[in-house]
Amino acid sequence: MALSLKSVYQQQMAKLVYRQGVTHLRHQSYGKAVSAFTLAIEKGFAPSIQAQVMRGISQLQQGETEGAIADFEAVIGEALSYSKVSPQIDLSPPLEAPLNIPLAQAYHYRGQLRQLSDDTAGALADWSAAIAYWPRYPEPYYQRALVYLGQKKHAEALSDLDRAIAADPTFARAYLHRGNLRHHLGDIVGATADWELAICNDFTLEEAKQKLVNSQQAAYDGELSDLLAASFALRNLSIKVQHSGSQLSIHVYRAVGTGINYYTLPDLIREQIVPMQLAGVSHFHLIGHVEGVRRAEWNQTYDLYKGLPCPPSNWQAAFSALMLFPPFGVPAFIQAAQVKDLYRKGKYIEALSASKAVKGLCVAGSITLGFFTLLPLGYAAYDSMKENPTFQISKQLTESNKTPYQEIFED
Repeated sequence: MALSLKSVYQQQMAKLVYRQGVTHLRHQSYGKAVSAFTLAIEKGFAPSIQAQVMRGISQLQQGETEGAIADFEAVIGEALSYSKVSPQIDLSPPLEAPLNIPLAQAYHYRGQLRQLSDDTAGALADWSAAIAYWPRYPEPYYQRALVYLGQKKHAEALSDLDRAIAADPTFARAYLHRGNLRHHLGDIVGATADWELAICNDFTLEEAKQKLVNSQQAAYDGELSDLLAASFALRNLSIKVQHSGSQLSIHVYRAVGTGINYYTLPDLIREQIVPMQLAGVSHFHLIGHVEGVRRAEWNQTYDLYKGLPCPPSNWQAAFSALMLFPPFGVPAFIQAAQVKDLYRKGKYIEALSASKAVKGLCVAGSITLGFFTLLPLGYAAYDSMKENPTFQISKQLTESNKTPYQEIFED
């Protein structure tokens, strides 16, 4: 009986030490984690392969690759030999038994170490074994997909990334690489969706952010290129637009033998772009090309809004807004005062927006004033339709509260 109690006590202590090792590993105290898992194994923690795998992971994080691979190989050898000696313990895939999960982890991490040693075939074999023992283990799918990407096996890589995400819908880096692969395969919409999900699950993933920005920029440039190309299609010209900061780079391509007047072309481009009112864009760089010739035949930068008149300040509307409803009139005055100043600084779009804002504030002031004016009149009309109007009741109450002296004087 005493021996049995002692055995139970030892098991409980082993579990306690094992949990301490897990806590140390989560807090990245890898040295303490290794010591705790070693002590748990010595105290007879069951199953021992689980503690041994965790010790191997701790050593791998600590940089002790030799000790880590020794632990992983020991786990794999012990588990396989144990299944042969004890047939009642089934470790054959795809059963997700409690012993299968640490065994799958041992295969996965040994695969990573093999990949670092340039043993790609051994790494792929280990990751496949890890997946076989634990089919919903996302990491081996992801690692195997990266190898397939390097080998240009796009279909296999896409399938593994799909499975990794299905096993862990928050796997940010899997979304990132699937987005990259989809973009490479021409699925721009799918790639954009994957990069957005990658950022949602890990906002620090700068690569996904940059990919998303580049994709959005390419889509924006493509729309501008299509709009301009449609306008100049009859002239047998092809156009490609690139937006960078406050400038558009407009590449115009003509076939040999097709004439083009580069002196009038800037005005034609302005006619198409100015109505779009592109925020922040103030200049465009016109580069002319002849198809088949590497050197550009024209290269000039132009002010996009050159020659356009200054938008009206709308002072009359600002005064009206101030008279009608001062809370809207004050900001209208401020906007009106900024119109010419913005225009002188070359900020035509901002000047145009300020001019429109003055009119908008004037209209808003008129509507607000009308609302407050009509509200009491509407209530009075509604009250007059009632059987006992409020104003009549008030008059009756006033008359009923008259003093006798008031009644005498009134008589």
